[in-house]
Formats: sequence, C-alpha cells, structure tokens
Amino acid sequence: MVRLLLWIAVLCVAAGAQAQPSGQRFVSIAFHDVDDKVGELETDAVTTQVLARFFDWLKGSGWTAITLDDIAAANRGTRPLPDKAILISFDDGYSSLYTRVFPLLKVYNFPIVSALVGTWMEGRPDGTVLYGDRVVPRSEFITWAQAREMQASGLVEFASHSWNLHRGILANPQGNMTPAAITWRYDEATRTYETDAQYRARIRDDLARSRQQIAANLGRAPRAVVWPFGRFTGPAVEIARGLGYGFALTLEPEPAYTSELYAIHRYFPARNPTLGDLSRNLRFEPGRPTTRRVACLSIDSLAALPIGAAQDEALGRMIEGLRVLGANTAIIDAAPAASDGKLSDLYFSTPLLPLRADVLARASWQIRTRGGADVFLRLPIAAAAAAVGETNVPALFADMMRRATPDGIAIDVAEKLPAAPAADLVGNIRAARARLDPATLGRICPHPCESGCNRAGKDGAVAINALERFLGDWGLQHRLQLPTLDAGERGESIGVIGAAPRPSRAPPARCRPAPPARRCCGRCSARPGAATAGIPAPRDPRSAPPCPVRPVPARASRPRSGSRPCAARRDAAR
Repeated sequence: MVRLLLWIAVLCVAAGAQAQPSGQRFVSIAFHDVDDKVGELETDAVTTQVLARFFDWLKGSGWTAITLDDIAAANRGTRPLPDKAILISFDDGYSSLYTRVFPLLKVYNFPIVSALVGTWMEGRPDGTVLYGDRVVPRSEFITWAQAREMQASGLVEFASHSWNLHRGILANPQGNMTPAAITWRYDEATRTYETDAQYRARIRDDLARSRQQIAANLGRAPRAVVWPFGRFTGPAVEIARGLGYGFALTLEPEPAYTSELYAIHRYFPARNPTLGDLSRNLRFEPGRPTTRRVACLSIDSLAALPIGAAQDEALGRMIEGLRVLGANTAIIDAAPAASDGKLSDLYFSTPLLPLRADVLARASWQIRTRGGADVFLRLPIAAAAAAVGETNVPALFADMMRRATPDGIAIDVAEKLPAAPAADLVGNIRAARARLDPATLGRICPHPCESGCNRAGKDGAVAINALERFLGDWGLQHRLQLPTLDAGERGESIGVIGAAPRPSRAPPARCRPAPPARRCCGRCSARPGAATAGIPAPRDPRSAPPCPVRPVPARASRPRSGSRPCAARRDAAR
C-alpha cells in the first residue's frame, strides 16, 4: 500500500543542495575516457569528435575554462569568476588523456583538473591493473612521465582520486559491495562492522598515501580530492581538510558555487553524449520542482526470509512494484512493526538495541541502484527515545545512517513526540550526525516558504535552506555553544531582520542618519558578522559597495544621528 507522508529530508551522504548556496555560480563537467571505437564505447567514454565539437562550442559561446586558482580567488573575494565559467575535469587518468585530450587542450588553451588513482598508477608499464572487478593492462593509463609533461604545460592540474578507494567493499551480510569511501566495512568472519575509529583510520591512510605519491612523482602535492563515484561522508571531508586538501569534487548534476569548495558538483556525461546533450546539461536552467511519488515500505516480510535466493527474489518483486507505481521516493521502516508501538529490535546493527535481521542496508542500496528511487529511512523518534533514552537517540540514528547510507531520514510530523521539545530532539540528532554531515539542521528544512517569498518577483527568493546551512556550518566551525534560555524577563533590545532595504518614503523634515562606519570582513560584501548565504543581492542603489572597503580604524567611533549635513549624505549616496 502506498500512502502519503509528511516528511522532512535530512540529507546525509553526498547529497546535493536543494537551495542556492552563497557565492558565485559556475558549472563543472567530469569526463573520463575518450575513445573512437563508437560501437564499443564504455559508459563513461566520449569520442574525440564529440569532445572537439564541445570545446569548439565552449569557445564560440563565450565560455571560460577556469582553474582551481580562479575558484579560490572568487571564494576569497579577490577576483570574481567570468559570467560563463566552467571547470573541466577528467577522472581516472586514462591513456587517452595524453593521446587525445592533451592535444586538444593545447589547441584551445583550456586548463583542466585530472584525478589519478594511486594503485592504478603503480606497477610496470607492461603489467596489469585491478580496475574494479576487472584486470586491465597498465598501458590503459598514463605514465608518470606523461603526467609531468602535461603538468609542465600549465594546462593540467592533477588531483587525488584516492589511493585505493575507487572500488566497492563488503557492506552487509548479503554481500553488497558499496563505495569504499562511504562504507563502514562488514567483516564476514566476525559478523561485525568497522568502528568509527577504524573507518577514519582507513580513509586517512588512503588519502595521505595518495597525496604523498603524487607529490613524490610530480613534485607538487594535490590540492583537490575527487571522491570516487562522487560519494563521500562528513568524516571523509574532515580528514581531507586536515591533510591539506583545499577542494573536493563530487558527481552531482547541479551547478557549483565558489562558497562550497568541498562539494564542487559536476555533471557526468555518459553513454557517448551528443553535443546537444552536453550543451543542454550545462545550462542548468531552473525548472519546476520534481514531483515526489512516495512509497512507504515495510521490510518485515523480507527480513523473515533467510539470506539467499528467496530473499533476493522478494526484494526484486518489491523493486518491480516501485517501478509499476512510478515511485521515485521510498521511505523504509527501519524497525519491525509493533502493535503496541514499542521499539524492541531493528533491521540494522547497533549496540543500543537487538538486531532482528540485518537487511536494511541491502534494501536501501538495491532500491536506490536498481529501483532508481531516493531512499529515506523512518524510525519513530518517540519510540526510539522510550527504548534507548533520549540521550541515546542521536547515536541510534547515527548508527542507522552509517549502516544503510540512505539519502536521508523521514520524520512523520503527525507522530506524538516525547516530553522533550521536538526541536531539542532534532537538534540532538543533528549533533550526532555532525560527524557525518555538518550542519544537518540546515538540510532539514524543505523550504516550502520560498515559493511564497515576495522577493521571488524581484530578484530571487530568500534561500532559507541555504541560510540555515550557512549558520549551522559557521556554528560548528567556531564551536558555538548557545546559552540556555529561561522564561524570566530579559533586558536586551530587539532588532527586526528582514525589513525593506529602505523606507518607502523619506523622513519629511530631517535628514536620515548616515550609515555607521564599517570594517571590511575580508570575505563578503556584508557588514562583519552578517550572514549572506541564501540572501539575494540587495536592489537598493545606495547599498554598500562590495568588499574590500577602506578599513576603518579599530577605535573609530560611530557617527551620531544627524552629525552629517544633508549635502554630505547626498554626496555619499551618489
């Protein structure tokens, strides 16, 4: 049975933004191999002819190929990007990068970023490479000598594609192999999962080894990590930053923004696209929101079957049912149904409650990959709090997200919550999930109010989702601790945020006060300490100029109201 459910999506792993972040917008594209055997092309390959036509179209249409330096400068506010900016990248280090792509780069003078997998770059030239589950000749990938030549041209910057994360590892008892960068590995011998410490150590060792390898062979450590399969977690990003990586590239078919250096989205052209396909996908024109067709699923019958053919057949029927219904979103109950509403055991492994059957991870992965649906997990908060205690709810949800790696959590808003305020519970969940995805609270909001925002008819709706995310990330970065509020009388004055940029009428008889002196914040065009994420540019012609502005001495006093004559005010406003 399919039923509609009011839900809040808490994005977890490798999820794209649903509202426009701050910063300048640009596009990025992720090519892989270039091959001219049209009838035998791999899914990630394009032909030389299509690539040359695409480069020619970019040049003729006024696009500018940018570098990581350009993105960093725009992020700092020192140099804006051109109007039509594109970051071109080639993943995996195929030999075609040198034989087919590099000559075109020299003709068009296009810079690119190329990502190398450490294990694929090792070995003798006449040896072999384990490419996924296939053994291929080492000659299918570039050599270090070719990489040095391309780097010396100034047209190719090499990034890390990990040392050995470009593969699947065992994720559950049923044998699913999922991306190594996002999976807490399952050990068949002990029937246990990798701990947080073990996962972090594995990711850190891998990225550090890749960084050392590229630095030793090219004389320059990579600045960017390109996540294999575009998938990553919060701890992985944290580790990459700690190792000195300044950028991270994903595979989300959405625009990228200079404010999000560790989530640079890229369009992945596959299956030998045409020039029309490439040009159309780079425009990213905003369209109507995707209609959600939601199916709520119970996996009780699936869990009752033994691991093997019977369970696989039942899961296949479930996925086929989703296709027949046309569902693009699946909400899966993470615990068995109980007539009394109590939570006694689960479908994922956690030390907090017994395990009935470890099937949630497999169901989640198969529905996403075979069924093509976004997967959200449902675990009643009130029942969870009653079963494990409110203080353990965040850890319980964190274990669920680690084991099943869904697209998010579904929260039934009609559910009767425990005595603690719902905001506190969600905040506690966010605190635990911060290790996997910082500022989860900013990703909870489904931003329905944006459709009714009166700014939409002027320049753009206030992107409340992005604004909340900005504030949440800033608070996490600066270890913000909010004080506990009491019900007593407070002495603070109140300021209203969100009023019109200027009054509709000028004060009739007196000059309005001059704006206070400002000190440049060094990163944005707003007053120091002001959030700008998600806020459309002001339309007031008298708005402050962008940073940098002339610094104001630290002890400069603020002008008093009416201290400047009207003529001076008018001059300053011109």
